[in-house]
Amino acid sequence: MRGKITEIREKTAKARGKITNVKGKLTKIRGKYLLLVIVMLIASLIKPISITAETKYITRSQFIKQLVQAMKLEVDKTSKLPYIDAALKADILKSNQFTEYEGYITTTDAAVLLNRADKYLYKDTLDEKLYKVVLEKRISDIEKVPKGKREDVAKVVAKGIIKGYSNGKYVQNRSFKWDEYFTKTDAKVTLIRLMNPSKRVKLSPDGQLIRTTNLPKNADKYEYVLECFPNSFYEMKFRYQTLTYYFKPIELVHYASPIRIKDITFQNISTQEVLDKYKDIWMERVETNLKMRLNVDYRTIDKNYIWLNNLRSTYTQYEDAELDKRITDNIKAYIKNVKKNKIIIKSDIIAVEPSSLYSTGSFRVRVYAKFKVSFEGDRIPQEDLIFGDKILLNNIKRGKWFEGVYDIELGTINGSSDGSDYYITNDSLIDYYYKGE
Repeated sequence: MRGKITEIREKTAKARGKITNVKGKLTKIRGKYLLLVIVMLIASLIKPISITAETKYITRSQFIKQLVQAMKLEVDKTSKLPYIDAALKADILKSNQFTEYEGYITTTDAAVLLNRADKYLYKDTLDEKLYKVVLEKRISDIEKVPKGKREDVAKVVAKGIIKGYSNGKYVQNRSFKWDEYFTKTDAKVTLIRLMNPSKRVKLSPDGQLIRTTNLPKNADKYEYVLECFPNSFYEMKFRYQTLTYYFKPIELVHYASPIRIKDITFQNISTQEVLDKYKDIWMERVETNLKMRLNVDYRTIDKNYIWLNNLRSTYTQYEDAELDKRITDNIKAYIKNVKKNKIIIKSDIIAVEPSSLYSTGSFRVRVYAKFKVSFEGDRIPQEDLIFGDKILLNNIKRGKWFEGVYDIELGTINGSSDGSDYYITNDSLIDYYYKGE
């Protein structure tokens, strides 16, 4: 009896073992199945994102087709590549331009096609001076664009077809992102601008992007307002608004706002004629002046007199040995002080804006500057720290970036000047008027 009970127990134990083994296998199968389900679920979630990324950009063939359709070029429907053939026939596309047409088109290659299309439609009427300033100053990554395509890139920017991307406030150039792919939105917007010149972005005479919304309160005092300059730059009071008059000043007699500056008299010469001829030279003198004064290094400042001569060239030229020597001696005294106190000044942005030029008897132009200073010792008077007539900077701290907006004065001692001899006559940096952002 006991033997049978033992035998039954052994059989029961074996059965339980088999059941446990089956459960284990089922658990493994369920685990593998669950993992497979999770993988499939993740894949299903990722797939739509992949499709979105793939359809964001436009291929060369798609862009050429849209370009040909927008221009309403004649298309031979019997051709295997009707839109490409139409673009080739109109000389908008060159036979050796692409090795294949299904890849995405870059911003640069789109610019080349757009510029040729614009020339086909409207001829090449672009102002040469505007083109040159855009090419030389307004596209920050132009040097990265292949040489053979730079002209087309600069021209579509100068024509307002492609506007590029901001490099930040007060930065007077924009990036083109030359090697990035053109999106379908880019294609739509630029083709609208191509076919409707009135919808193109507006540029200043010196190639900067103009804005027409969110304007400063005194926008009527300026010919235009720039995209990269905030309203605070424009809304700072003009010098003639801070002066005390014992009579009621009259515009065009005692002062002139930027928009009216061309209407004042200038030695019986058209002021606009003088500005056309010399304003760029004046702006270069102001920019050089600030670049010298706000980029100082005690270790190199007296090397070959380069810094001294560059700075001196921006100030009034008296053509009188004693008077000219006085300014030079002042600069030399400053250099000596720089070396003594181991002063280093470094600028990040210096923006001189010609559209801000106004008159208070002499001319003044508004500038923005961002810089920082360092020196040895506990404290240095500001007039010893930065060269200039009057330096009054609020809360400037050693080693910290400092920014401000200032009006620099230009003038001459020549009573019969034609404008060629206008130099800096007052280089004060005073923070009392600028309210900040």
